Amino acid sequence: MGAFTLATEHPAFRLEGYEVTLEPGNSLSFQFNRAGRAMVVLRTDAPLQVAEQHGLTARLRPGWDGTLGYSLYALEIEASKAGAGRVLLAIVPVPTETINFFATFSARPSRFPDEFTAFHNWQIEYRARLAASLMDGGLPSRVPLTAEILEIEEHAAFTLRRVRYRTREDRENTLLLALPKNAIAPAPLLVALHGHEATWGEADAGAFTPGHADDFCAYFAERGWAVVQPATMHHTLQHAGWTLQGEWTWDAMIALDFATELPEVDATRVATCGLSTGAHLVMNLLALDNRVRAGVVGCILSTWQHYRKRLRIPPHCDCGIIDQLGDWLEPCDWAALAAPKPVQFHHGRQDAAFCPGANPALLQPGWNTAVMPEKEFAAAFAEVERAYQQESASGNVQLHFHDDGHRVDNSGAYAFLMGRAFRVVK
Repeated sequence: MGAFTLATEHPAFRLEGYEVTLEPGNSLSFQFNRAGRAMVVLRTDAPLQVAEQHGLTARLRPGWDGTLGYSLYALEIEASKAGAGRVLLAIVPVPTETINFFATFSARPSRFPDEFTAFHNWQIEYRARLAASLMDGGLPSRVPLTAEILEIEEHAAFTLRRVRYRTREDRENTLLLALPKNAIAPAPLLVALHGHEATWGEADAGAFTPGHADDFCAYFAERGWAVVQPATMHHTLQHAGWTLQGEWTWDAMIALDFATELPEVDATRVATCGLSTGAHLVMNLLALDNRVRAGVVGCILSTWQHYRKRLRIPPHCDCGIIDQLGDWLEPCDWAALAAPKPVQFHHGRQDAAFCPGANPALLQPGWNTAVMPEKEFAAAFAEVERAYQQESASGNVQLHFHDDGHRVDNSGAYAFLMGRAFRVVK
């Protein structure tokens, strides 16, 4: 069986004078009656590369950045005249070379300076660059929310509202908002952000029930916090020039607009928590929204070297972020944009994909080729600590390991935010 299939039903699949046949051995043969271009969409659960091309020019482009969808590639074909051609595709081999992380890490382009004023100027510059990269040049103008409550669900300690709201003139989203019952004062607010582990493109009410992968929503809501969870992870990009993470981050910022306007919410006590890709969104919110005072980054802080050399994409989906940020913003520097805000970084020891020093026996070879070396991660996290040292706020950054898998340690997150940022008034 081949490593891929033809996604002929995809709207981007375009032949227009070409014929394509999938041959044994991961080969595609083409017949074309004129010079021109075509695009073949491929579905695969393994990373692909062009091994050979004959009689035409072939370019393989990953499409999980929102342009095509998860586990899809665009094979762009161009022929200079009528005739026949062939493309041989191959699965990208598991890397076998020695990985020398330290040779390039200290010379990375985004490394921030040591001097206090220079560091602040670096933060201003890179926050602007992050917004520009994610959101087609920078944060857009706000439009009226026109929020509408769709349904209300009663829980023992809180009321859960499902709300449809407008984030741009041509874009709507859905959020879930938990408000505590019987509160005597406005509650602190948690902006909860999920990744691939929850229902894609939806606000997931299951997260407000213990036992869900993102049940930090339930944990905080049951303890007197307001919790807003905007829908994220819809893998179809709506606006050209934007990124998936940019659209999800902006949706979260506008969800925060909605929540902080309510009298039940204390707009001066806002934190955020997210898991996996949702934790990348947490890093964006911490960098770009001054209303967010603290955060918990769940099981995602890593290095681009780890992504490139040890994760198989696909079946992993990074939503295109390594292509969008990988050449200019290393994850530790992305995290440093939050300083001096209190931030706790979680890793579960049973998470072989991201936890440094995890047991290699836990690896799924089709997904991950090796675990994150402890020394590589330590060098990266030391840079995050260096950012906080420049702010004289070393106590505001914390690395938290727990004995579970790819999830947030709810009690650890709650204790950190209560101890470092907020106090619930009952």
